[in-house]
Amino acid sequence: MRIIRLTPDYKFGSFNCEEPDLNDFLLTDAKEYASRLLAVTYLIESNGDVAAFFSISNDRISLSESDKATWRRIKSAFPHRKHRSDYPAVKIGRLGVDYRYKEQGLGSSILNFVKKAFITNNRTGCCFVTVDALPSAVNFYKLNGFHLLRKSDREKAETIPMYFNLTRLV
Repeated sequence: MRIIRLTPDYKFGSFNCEEPDLNDFLLTDAKEYASRLLAVTYLIESNGDVAAFFSISNDRISLSESDKATWRRIKSAFPHRKHRSDYPAVKIGRLGVDYRYKEQGLGSSILNFVKKAFITNNRTGCCFVTVDALPSAVNFYKLNGFHLLRKSDREKAETIPMYFNLTRLV
């Protein structure tokens, strides 16, 4: 397997992660997001297939996006003199694994890759990884060390904001 950055001339074969929105993003929107500087998409290839993909972009965590208990926990990771009204983050905008490659640890490997990339080669300064998880993926992200950004409204939300504190790995 290898990780490559999606290019404008990349020719897709088949891809189906069984989530229509994720499939549509990869096959229809990912190149335009890149050309408009909204997100960068990476592909994990295996034997000529796209086994998985993820897109990343800049983000932030702020009090207005979290509950007070979570915000206190976030701020406690920093000395008082370093407290801010928001903290920089990298957002995993989309992450999908083709159904043929599911249950092989590929999703967790992608999360570990992103975490490692931003603690070893952090070019912009970010201390969190964020994701707006589909309700069906919340447990997957929890198993990979992510926490809920807000405790309320979980039942009626289309996506659930979550975060991972990169300072725990430094």
